[in-house]
Amino acid sequence: MRVVSLPGDPGVGPRLADLLGLEYIQFLHKKFPDGEIYLRLPKVIENEGVLLVQSMYPNQNDHTVELLLALELLSRYRNNITLLITYLAYARQDKEFLAGEPVSLRSLVKALSSLGLGTLVTIDAHSPLALREFLGTSRYINIVPDEVFAEAISRRYRREELTVIAPDQGAEKRAASLAELLGCRYIVVKKARDRITGNVTHVLDPLDSVSGIAVVVDDIVSTGGTIAGIASYLSSRGVRVVVAASHALFVGDAYDKLARSGVVEIYALPTTGVTVSGVTYLDMVPYIARKLREEKVVE
Repeated sequence: MRVVSLPGDPGVGPRLADLLGLEYIQFLHKKFPDGEIYLRLPKVIENEGVLLVQSMYPNQNDHTVELLLALELLSRYRNNITLLITYLAYARQDKEFLAGEPVSLRSLVKALSSLGLGTLVTIDAHSPLALREFLGTSRYINIVPDEVFAEAISRRYRREELTVIAPDQGAEKRAASLAELLGCRYIVVKKARDRITGNVTHVLDPLDSVSGIAVVVDDIVSTGGTIAGIASYLSSRGVRVVVAASHALFVGDAYDKLARSGVVEIYALPTTGVTVSGVTYLDMVPYIARKLREEKVVE
């Protein structure tokens, strides 16, 4: 098997190749004057296993086209393709919320599957159940990095101080898993979103029992509004707020918004091409390597 990086790879590919003892290759790339994307693999791979690595943020649309071009090439040379997407774009549109909307995740996954994808590996995907459904017969592995966060948090804070907070019902499984590893309780905040305006309302009363340190855990921090609202409520009651998010997009002033709300520390994974000063990025690559071996992706 060879490890091959696309332009969006946030540095995961070469480290994985080193840890797994595999050859590493990087796509050459450029943009034509009209904006179209060009790729070339400097060493042709044929009839082999390929671990293709890409993140789709930022520049989601360019990175999507890169994926399509790379899969076409690799499948044409009859390779067995495992695609590791550290951040999967369009994952939040996993159903038709309003009549007339495309299901963007289904469109993306079906396009990837049609080009010879053998196995898809994601890091803490927003909708793993929908992904399994849309992939059909392709193999799917979702790596949830709860152990990575638990190790970092337990080194810094005492178990008896901690409460894990899920900012909505969709984050309950993440919160339950992290709380079990940390040996503490968890609370789920109920959230409702107006599908037309996008306005979000929360039921925060259950947080009145929280003291010490609250760890708000979620898959994505985008604009930061949801977590900032919860953090403001908790910090006004003397609770220290820590955030653990797999994918820290930090759109606009998201980081400043979280800091103003009383968040004292943010843990994230380097799954995208975005890094922000003040955020603690945890090393996820050894964990990914171990999971790939456990799942027999790499022998």
